[in-house]
Amino acid sequence: MTDHPEADRSSWPVVLLRAADAGPTYLSWTWLDAPAKPSAVKLDPAQTSAALDLLGRALLAPRPLDASGSNGSSDDVEYESREAAAHRALATGSFTNLAEERLLSARLTEAVLPETLRAEIVDRAGSHGTVHMRITPSPTLARVPWELLFVDAGRRLLDVAVITFDPPSTVHAERTVLPPQWAEVSHFPALHVLDPSLPVRAVEHGLGRTLGGLAKNALIKGISAEANVGNNSSHTRLNTSQIISRLDLSHQLHVPRSRLFYFGHVSSAADEPGSASIHLHDTVGAAGSASWGMAEPLRPQTKRGTLAAARPDDHLPLSALDLLLGTQQCTDERVWALHGSDGPQAGHEIWPMPSRVALIACEGGVDFRSAETFGLVVAMVDSGASLVTTTRWTLPTDHAFHSLAGVRRSVFPTVELALAVDRAHSRDDPIGLVHQWQREQLTKWESSPAAVEHSPIVWAALTHTVAEARVPRGAQIRSRGAERSRVHGGEQLPR
Repeated sequence: MTDHPEADRSSWPVVLLRAADAGPTYLSWTWLDAPAKPSAVKLDPAQTSAALDLLGRALLAPRPLDASGSNGSSDDVEYESREAAAHRALATGSFTNLAEERLLSARLTEAVLPETLRAEIVDRAGSHGTVHMRITPSPTLARVPWELLFVDAGRRLLDVAVITFDPPSTVHAERTVLPPQWAEVSHFPALHVLDPSLPVRAVEHGLGRTLGGLAKNALIKGISAEANVGNNSSHTRLNTSQIISRLDLSHQLHVPRSRLFYFGHVSSAADEPGSASIHLHDTVGAAGSASWGMAEPLRPQTKRGTLAAARPDDHLPLSALDLLLGTQQCTDERVWALHGSDGPQAGHEIWPMPSRVALIACEGGVDFRSAETFGLVVAMVDSGASLVTTTRWTLPTDHAFHSLAGVRRSVFPTVELALAVDRAHSRDDPIGLVHQWQREQLTKWESSPAAVEHSPIVWAALTHTVAEARVPRGAQIRSRGAERSRVHGGEQLPR
């Protein structure tokens, strides 16, 4: 593929690919250079299911064990342990060797990328060098690594296309905060929240450290080096392995920011999109305290299988519903006061999002796996983000690579991904830079098939959800970023 400067991208052919689950999964696509000629197909359910099952076996998410002894209820299905799932994915899975990965990608290609569309992509790429695919996946297809799919025998989509996700169009209807242009806010500092300390009882729910000693040092060193480029060290604040609560995050986000970078835990409950959460150092709090949150506290199960009564030290996640609704359903004046208000506030008033957000965590993009497309990505977009880069599946830790895949302890594949995203988000063309880095990883993977550190299980997990402002700023609430672009050093500049 020929690299193009940013100025040339307006000439790239753009295809809008939309998926919908209605029993079978349906795909429709429209080329913006031929809007009067849309196409649509119904995917073969058996073929799609088989290919996605093969993908599931390659990933770290625990899979159901043999449930033949259960009574048929989904509640009785047992799952493999996280340790067993990690061993399966990193020791024997399809992403551990090139031949198996190519077979998986070929099966996915035949199942979800129609031959007609492949031919159209090849044709336009031949004329223009690069195609832009804008995808809104259905829940069934939310974890498909589109970049790995083949357009012909020798080339992947990654070789001829830049791929981004479009949120549902409803996101743009009466959007709460319109994001600014990057040029208006790029000079503001970034906020990094890196593997923040969690309450003690969170560990009981599998929320341990995401960074070991050497990996943490590598990430901090890499981010610090990037911050010092061009003497911009003052533009980055590191909250590394520190205690940071939702209130601390609110205070930090009220400082004018160009971007937010979070490396830590994300979790969600099945079929509850609003439960998607990041994890900070928040607890339920003692009776009569001013603790507040819309997520269900993490509580252990009793011997009867029910949830134990809440305790003050139970961990309280910061959920997508919190980021959207804030304290609007809270009647406690003490909670309002903690957030500097004498009344309830919406989420964007408490946690205003900068123009760019990176969530390097487990399935940060779970939004698209729900029938109701809502989660952290959509909540952050509604609160002011125009780009959210995150992952479509659970990432292995670097410790897992070392202990299960035999990767040298001086190599940190997941940290390398985090640093690639961090570098890209600080530049004018983040999607293009991540795309270039992914192509480099693909080249290394295909030329050294035994080098698991270059496995697509890491770099093919990335997604970019793009939601730039679609209407004139005067038509809705003035962009917070545009207001902040007039602020420097805490003083208001003349309009």
